[in-house]
Amino acid sequence: MALVLVCTSACASQAPRESAQAVDTRPRTTYADDLGREITLPVPLRRTVVFNRYTTEFIRAVAGMDVVVGFDVDMQKSGDYWPEVSAMAVGQTGSNPQPNYEAIAQLKPDVVFFARNGPWEEAARVLAPFGIPVFVVTGWDVLRHEFNVELLGRLFQRQEQAGRLNAFYRQQRELLSSRLKGVTRKRVYIEEVGDYKALLKGSGWHDMVEEGGGINIYGDIDILNQPSSRGTVQGFDTDPEEIIARRPDVIIKLYSNQYISIDEPAAMTVLKRLVERPGFGALPAVQRGEVYSLSYYHASACSKIVGALQIAKWLYPDRFADIDPAEAMRVWLEDFQGVRAPGNYWVSLGHRAS
Repeated sequence: MALVLVCTSACASQAPRESAQAVDTRPRTTYADDLGREITLPVPLRRTVVFNRYTTEFIRAVAGMDVVVGFDVDMQKSGDYWPEVSAMAVGQTGSNPQPNYEAIAQLKPDVVFFARNGPWEEAARVLAPFGIPVFVVTGWDVLRHEFNVELLGRLFQRQEQAGRLNAFYRQQRELLSSRLKGVTRKRVYIEEVGDYKALLKGSGWHDMVEEGGGINIYGDIDILNQPSSRGTVQGFDTDPEEIIARRPDVIIKLYSNQYISIDEPAAMTVLKRLVERPGFGALPAVQRGEVYSLSYYHASACSKIVGALQIAKWLYPDRFADIDPAEAMRVWLEDFQGVRAPGNYWVSLGHRAS
């Protein structure tokens, strides 16, 4: 996750802030964030900096983008999805960019949002002297979706909009719950964009697989008992022998970490290389052609609940024959994000979706 701050068009020409000169009459209310930290904030929030694109999606769905005055540079890489992003970066650059706290302070936000796997502790410490609170909302966590969205509805005083988004989420989750009752769960190996990077319990990807009716074959690994050299829950180093020993029924390879449609020829090349790995020809997933490349764009949608729906359709096609995950994706994009749904979200060695 790149953490370089960029301005939106709302701060492209930063005049002296009138609200900073006047008395702020908004009531200040204490809220518990994703980690249970109690933070006092002025409501409704008017100026926010957001260091997580999933949380930014929620804010765009609930309150619009006028309330976002800065966010991380990672979002500049998907300009069509974020037309509100200015091309001007006001933070640091480099191979390991970090938040530019001076730039954040100059923006005078009401609050700065981080996900729980971001550097929120450092940010809270550095920004405290400026009177800028740090609030943790983890937008990628499918299991915390309703809590997060309901909370944002209160913070921005947009409860009606938050309720509509939560209703959409519940519709997908209840569909999954009802259709998956009594199913014998299949074993899934989900791999990050990088080769041999497994995803563990504690990552949103693990929960997406489980919500979609699968068993993550690496779900038994406790990262706290592993050497740090093997990575994190978001990318755990493995090898062909270990994958083969775990015998997945389905393999899912994530395609790109940006919000773009899948490039079918490029994705097919990746899948062909994957199944040619040593010993993979004997895996049930490879023998049955259950090997997929899934766009981050689709997998991440609405806290990954749309990705869970797609996985469920792959794993149990008879139970989800009448369900079109691409339609759920269209609703998420066009109704809640205000952008066009491009289609082309996944491919497999055997067939592809429209």
